[in-house]
Amino acid sequence: MTSALPVILEKKGHVARITINNPEKRNALTQEVQGALVSSLRDLENDETIRVVTTTGAGDIAFCAGMSLVELKQRHEHPSKVRLPDITAAFRDFPKVTIAVVNGYALGAGCTLVACHDLAVASEEKAQFGLPEIMRGFVPRVAIAPLFRMTHTKWAFEMVLTGRNWDAKKAYQAGLINRVVPHAELQQAAQEWAEEIAQWDPITLMYCKRAAYSSVDMPTYRQAVDVASLWQSEEARVNPRSSQGLRDFLEGKGVKANK
Repeated sequence: MTSALPVILEKKGHVARITINNPEKRNALTQEVQGALVSSLRDLENDETIRVVTTTGAGDIAFCAGMSLVELKQRHEHPSKVRLPDITAAFRDFPKVTIAVVNGYALGAGCTLVACHDLAVASEEKAQFGLPEIMRGFVPRVAIAPLFRMTHTKWAFEMVLTGRNWDAKKAYQAGLINRVVPHAELQQAAQEWAEEIAQWDPITLMYCKRAAYSSVDMPTYRQAVDVASLWQSEEARVNPRSSQGLRDFLEGKGVKANK
């Protein structure tokens, strides 16, 4: 890509694609990139035509290889205007469905970013996931919460405590990603998957996401069930499609996509 923009935003139908555009630095999360990601999400949140957002990295080497080393050195003298927790929260709290399209290295903050997406698909040949912080003697603090929520506990501990990279197959086994596809087919496969999801009612998609994350955050099973039920009840009140869909089901009518 030749654009000097920190991220590139493209739209096709109901799907938007955000590309981290810093391939010379392996798509590091510089302050400029972080700010552009947050701005893009804010714009897309207000775009009623968009239902699913994919995120990938420019080039064929890295999805995102972590924070900018230069900026990390300057952090104590010049506090960040946009912090990594803000970025991860922006993706997790984004009301529309997000899919990480991992085309290469996803290390440190990059791995954290993958965990904060709702879904993820990765290149079979090139995707690598890792949290090398343990090797440097510090805790991957921002990664802990999403990683332990999105993967099995034993697998999450293995990544945190060894610092070793995972290939796409192991990341799939651990539950960090949903799908593994050949690298040459990655972007097309991601677009088709996004379009498959985007055919459904946008309000229902939003409430499914809200119910899921609210349930995950509950301390007990009973509370998780109750909060998901509350979201379902609210969606039924505000979304005409909900009651119509139930009537169609009871009357034996076929499923129709929401255009």
